[in-house]
This record gives sequence, C-alpha cells and structure tokens, in this order.
Amino acid sequence: MAGGPRPFWAHIDLDALRHNYAEVCRLAGPDIKIMPAVKADGYGHGAVGVACALSDLGVFALVTGAFEEAVAIRQAGVKTPILMLGHCPPEALPEVTAAGFIPTIVDMAGAAAVATSSGPPEAVYIKVDCGLRRLGVALEAADSFVRAVAAMPGVKIEGLYTHVPFHDNAGAEWSRARLAAFDGLVRRLAVAGIEIPVTQAMASANLLAGHSDASNAVCVGHLLYGLPCADAEIGDASAFRPVLAAVSTRLIHVSTHAGAPTGSAAGPSPYGRRNATTIGVIPVGLSDGLRNPREGQTMEMLVRGRRVPVLGVSLEHCVLDLGAVTNVGGATPEVGDEVVVIGAEGNERIGLADLATWHGCSEREVMMLFAGRLPFDHDGLRPAPRR
Repeated sequence: MAGGPRPFWAHIDLDALRHNYAEVCRLAGPDIKIMPAVKADGYGHGAVGVACALSDLGVFALVTGAFEEAVAIRQAGVKTPILMLGHCPPEALPEVTAAGFIPTIVDMAGAAAVATSSGPPEAVYIKVDCGLRRLGVALEAADSFVRAVAAMPGVKIEGLYTHVPFHDNAGAEWSRARLAAFDGLVRRLAVAGIEIPVTQAMASANLLAGHSDASNAVCVGHLLYGLPCADAEIGDASAFRPVLAAVSTRLIHVSTHAGAPTGSAAGPSPYGRRNATTIGVIPVGLSDGLRNPREGQTMEMLVRGRRVPVLGVSLEHCVLDLGAVTNVGGATPEVGDEVVVIGAEGNERIGLADLATWHGCSEREVMMLFAGRLPFDHDGLRPAPRR
C-alpha cells in the first residue's frame, strides 16, 4: 500500500476497533444488541473493512444509509443482517428487500411498497421522530402508524427506533426525556398486542452519559471509531482508542531555492506564501480530503520525525517547508521520504484532533473529508476500492 504510482495510504487499527467494541458492550450491559453504524464509509474508516471485522465479532446487525455500501459489504462475504437507515423512495424499496437488506419505513407509501411483495412478509424497521425533527414518523402519530403497518399482511415489523443525539448537559437532559417518551410508545404498543423484537433509541453519547432505557438495542458510531461524541463533562471517553492509526504519503519532489521568491510565491495566492528555501511536494491535495488551514493556523506534517509546515494545498498536491529537516544530522530530505499526515514518527505525533483544530471543524468532519478517498490497509484485510 505504501508504493504504487501515487504513494498514499491509511492504516486502520482493527485491534482498536475490537477494543472499542468491547468497551461499548461493557457500557451497554448484558443482553443488549449492538448495532454498529458503518454509514458514510464507516465514518470515513472504510465501510467494507470495518464491517468485516465487526461481523467477525458477532454484532447483531450493521447499519448504513447507502445501498451501494450495503452491496459492497455483502460482496465481501459479510452475512450479518444489514439495516438501511434513512429514507428510500418507495419505487426503490423492492430492490432493497430483494437484495436481502432491511429497509426503514417512515411513511405509508414506503410501507405499501414493501407490502406488495409476492413472497413472505418482508421485515422492516420503523423510525420514529421523538423530537429531533429530521426524519421519521412523528411521535404523536406513531401509535396509529405502527398499528396500521402491523395490520398489513405483507409486512413484518422487525424493529422500531429513534435518534436523540446531544453533545452537552442541556442536550443530555433533553435526550433523557426523549428516551422516556420512546419507552412510553413501546409500552403502549405492547399493551395493544404489538410486540416488536428490536427497539433502539440510545447511541454513543447516551452510553457515555450513563443513560438507560427499556430498549434492547443500541446503535453506536462515534465510540466505535474513537471519535469524540460529546463534551468532556458528559463522560470519560479515555478508554476508547482512535481507529485511524496513520495516514502517510511520500515526497515526490524536493527543490532548493536561493534569494527572494518571485511571482505568486512572493505574495498572497491560493497556494500560500512560499518563502522557504527547501520545498517538498507530496501527491495529496484537495481531491483527497485535505484543506488549507483556517486563518491564523499553520498545518503541519511529519518528515523524518520533525514537524514541517504546510505552505499550501492545491487540487492534487501539498507543498511543505522542509527547512526544519534540511541538513539535520548531515542528511537532507529526499524524494521517497515518508511524510506522516496523521500518526507518529520519532517523538512527534499529529492526531486527528490537530487537523480538526487547523481546519476549524470536528474530528468527524475531518473524517468525512477523507471518506471514500483513502486507500485503506485494514490490518491486512482487503482495502476499500478507490472512488
């Protein structure tokens, strides 16, 4: 993975993923079904690779929002049930069920499309909007909706779920109240004779905050990948380890320059002010998910164990100031030297949190910049295909 015509690779630490899964199971408690989210290319970590590892751990189900991801996971040999999150147009639902995936239903049109199957009743999950106001059957209408779907001969309600995310104390109190509201819905349905096998409302932040509910499943994403999901005041996440271990490339060009810079290198430009006398170029740029840092920030990478500033990011390249490693120990940087974008070398380390600070966003958002772009090495498992 480190060679090839364009050297650029990422290492996914599946031991960290397994460790985080064990921590999730510990927080969730016994007899709770774990439904890992592998949506958005496994939160940018490679959906196929992480799905293979999670399937080997015996997770109850995998959840994703993209049909293409679900197909790729199946083609990799994963047999674990796959729940499709979000909304699917009614006309596409037969394709989803024919592929063996479990669709989410949020309206009667979707339920009717599934019910037209000529085979045995198709399993579905119903999503309820308990207050997030994004997607799902409104809580106020959920009792009657679930009863109507349960009466359809071609549909089997396998699961009922909601989503009540938060990141601070105020949000935690709101989420706790919404969990109670969802529990109330499940109880009312049970009294009406509708027993639903899988119910799920809690996610990563709820586990971290020590919340509890009456559901028998949790859906986790952030904690599995070692990504922050809530403010530090919510709970201690130090037991969870980053699954993205490293992102690296190699120098493809090194040049030295004397005197003052000329042209666009001398003044403001989209590629930065280049006053450095030793320049390095790497074959990674905007098209790979990197960005120029926000104003007042200096992005850095590691070369020969030392931090070097990034002078500018263009579509397919980054330019580095190699002054910090020029003539160190009598050696100068050379074409082929490894450049660490994320990871450790020597006594230095650049983490995902560093990129988040330089870009003025969250660590999850940095991973979404990389999503679908990184050529992964999942501890020797098959790499995700380049898009």
